[in-house]
Amino acid sequence: MSENNSTVDPDQLDPNALPPHVYHRTVGPALEIVADIAAKRGHKHLFDDMPAMLALVDIVTRLADSYQTFHPDMPDSHRPLLEGAATAACVMVFQQAKLEPETTRQLLSALEAAYKRLHEEDVIDGAARFSAMAASYLDQDDREQAKHCLKQASQQVIASIEAWQETSH
Repeated sequence: MSENNSTVDPDQLDPNALPPHVYHRTVGPALEIVADIAAKRGHKHLFDDMPAMLALVDIVTRLADSYQTFHPDMPDSHRPLLEGAATAACVMVFQQAKLEPETTRQLLSALEAAYKRLHEEDVIDGAARFSAMAASYLDQDDREQAKHCLKQASQQVIASIEAWQETSH
């Protein structure tokens, strides 16, 4: 998530703005895996599992960054879309849950602050290698291996957040 997400208007963000081939290498796989993990953790809706939402933010951010690295020749018009991909993924989750725009803005702000703090305190960096491997597999169109890595990344982020929460209280 970028530093300026607090000014994002959820109504102006189109989660479907990414070209399909880019979406299927960044947002789609992460959303599928993280939603499945949240459901297995007993959350009917992804948006009410904060560690899972933060995992979604981290993974989409890393996949989008990797996509830009693997495809430096992509059109310039895709760059801002990739930079906002994590926010757009969150908006998609909130829209699916039929949350009001003001609630969405508040949740985006909370996620942004939490994600920033997690990075400042090096809480979730251990999952980066799994996201990097997933990006590589997605670039090779090996979706099964990518999903396995994304699952590991999600579980690592969630476990790290929960362990950190236990020790920071």
